[in-house]
Amino acid sequence: MFPGKKIREGFSMKVSGVILNRPDLHNIAADLNIATNDILIKDRILTIYNTSETCQEIVNDNALTSFVAMSLNIPAEDISELQAVVEVPVKIEFDPSDFEDDEDDD
Repeated sequence: MFPGKKIREGFSMKVSGVILNRPDLHNIAADLNIATNDILIKDRILTIYNTSETCQEIVNDNALTSFVAMSLNIPAEDISELQAVVEVPVKIEFDPSDFEDDEDDD
């Protein structure tokens, strides 16, 4: 996570009956007007970070699962376990000396 970047909030949901691929995620992101890095899938759990007004409007209408089902052309019953999520920042620590050139520049 980049310093000063706002922690994202969103929703995760289990998607059954379809194997999601990158084009599916791009289509959902475009429909929600969110960046492609605001949607991800891992172990059949789809996570959508609510980062746009369009997405917020859909969330406010309690229609996120219906909307995702329509985008994927699957029944809404194939989406379960909807949960609110908050991004967990990951601090990456490294030693700058690991990136120094060991060879002499002579």
